[in-house]
Amino acid sequence: MYNKKRKIKKRPIIIAIIIVIIIIIAVIAFKLYTHYTSNEYKLDKLGYNEKEISALLKSDKKVLDKALTKYDKDLIPLTKQKYFLWKNYSIYKEYITKKEKETNDIDYQDIVAMVNVKRNYDYYTHTKKTDMQQENAILVNKYFSLPDKYAPTDVVDVSNWYAFDGIKTRQVVLDAFKEMFNSAKEEGYTLIINSGYRTYEEQKKIYDDYKELKGEEYADEYAARPDYSEHQSGLALDIITYGASGETFDQTDAFKWLQKNAHKYGFILRYPKDKEEITGYAYESWHYRYLGKDLATKVKKSGLTYDEYYAYYLDKE
Repeated sequence: MYNKKRKIKKRPIIIAIIIVIIIIIAVIAFKLYTHYTSNEYKLDKLGYNEKEISALLKSDKKVLDKALTKYDKDLIPLTKQKYFLWKNYSIYKEYITKKEKETNDIDYQDIVAMVNVKRNYDYYTHTKKTDMQQENAILVNKYFSLPDKYAPTDVVDVSNWYAFDGIKTRQVVLDAFKEMFNSAKEEGYTLIINSGYRTYEEQKKIYDDYKELKGEEYADEYAARPDYSEHQSGLALDIITYGASGETFDQTDAFKWLQKNAHKYGFILRYPKDKEEITGYAYESWHYRYLGKDLATKVKKSGLTYDEYYAYYLDKE
């Protein structure tokens, strides 16, 4: 009788111990399952180091999902770049592979900038027609062309008060220039239009003359091919002042005034200094592109060339 009572008393203790053991096993099993199915474990197995894993776990879902497909040493530094575009990811990678054959020091900011503006390709390759629906915001360069033998329909003559003889431009550009001209004049500066709209034939002659003089490479650095010219779009002006040529214009106070104020009237310096690799053109202190006041101000504040700005903010591809 006594032994029977002891067995009865032991039973709840045994059951409790079994339950505790089951719970412990379940907890351990859950922790193991959680560990082996965690993103941290998966990233570690793919080859990411501790620092990379920490950065990836804090990144957005698209970056993390990309990382979980395979190890990619370029993923984090590329996606950290301000002007990174997912649509260009595979092209960034191709360009990195190409650059690694030339140097061990990869500049990811440079990689993103160059690919975004198509400078990873040779001039006049991988070209497309510019989106004319963007009107004053169209991009015209060595990769984006105007329609074949394009000629705007609103071209007007420019008075000798504002320009040298025979200069033409589009009405919207002339109206904006007049406003800018008058403001500069009030502060003691005179702006003169040295070149404006050029026809297809005029641009072709300029390019062909450069090519005949010093070859195609030289011509492509200093002049646009016909249908690839901002002057042919009617939205570009070459501006100088009295006593200055194009080469000396950036040494004048008129140039300094333009750098501070041109965007207020809808114009930007199109080919800035030290941006030749991006724009594809030598520095031209005299070449100004009309975009309209709002867009020109945004481009100015961004600090980007128009090629970069367009690629990141306006390209609808």
